[in-house]
Amino acid sequence: MIAVCASDFEYAVPAFDYDQMAYLSYFNLAHAFHTIASSASLSAVQKARAQSLIHDLWEYMEIGLDLSHNYKKMKKTPFFNFIYCYASGQVNETRNTSNKLHGLTMRTPRHDCNSLSNDGVWHMQRWPLELIHWPQFNSDRLDVQINVPAQCYRPLKSLQMLPPDERSSKNLNQGVYDLDDGDGFIETDPTNFLLGYWGMRYFNLLQ
Repeated sequence: MIAVCASDFEYAVPAFDYDQMAYLSYFNLAHAFHTIASSASLSAVQKARAQSLIHDLWEYMEIGLDLSHNYKKMKKTPFFNFIYCYASGQVNETRNTSNKLHGLTMRTPRHDCNSLSNDGVWHMQRWPLELIHWPQFNSDRLDVQINVPAQCYRPLKSLQMLPPDERSSKNLNQGVYDLDDGDGFIETDPTNFLLGYWGMRYFNLLQ
């Protein structure tokens, strides 16, 4: 798949800000569904009303979740992968709730959690221990294909994502296809690694 630029303007708000916030809401929504479905403090009438609303919303949430993860999975980020596994009912905490909603018509998630977990482990293994953004010059490499249609603005983009320890790793969802970046004056915190690690460990997705 070829990624092209969303905007040619330098002052345009990066699309990943909205995309990332929208994706994070899937976790909260699935958690709310699971909490309500397993609640013992609601009356029978309240639970029936809540279940009716959940049943209607769950279908649309699953459609949006699958469509969004078609692009998220290319980055192999453990943080987004464990959110997908949780929201799609592939972990113990949400599996029963998902099965009850679908009844006899069992739904098969579009993305397999075992494969996503393997991608997440690979991503964490290749995440650099050095948190300073040292200069990277990958556009000169003969083994890297440059994404020509995406040359709307610098830096140059690659067709295939390079491992995190071979490029500048800004954060979970920014610049994963950037080839030349970094100046040695910026150091990030380890949150990008820790969020994915503890999320996958909590939901028993680490083998």
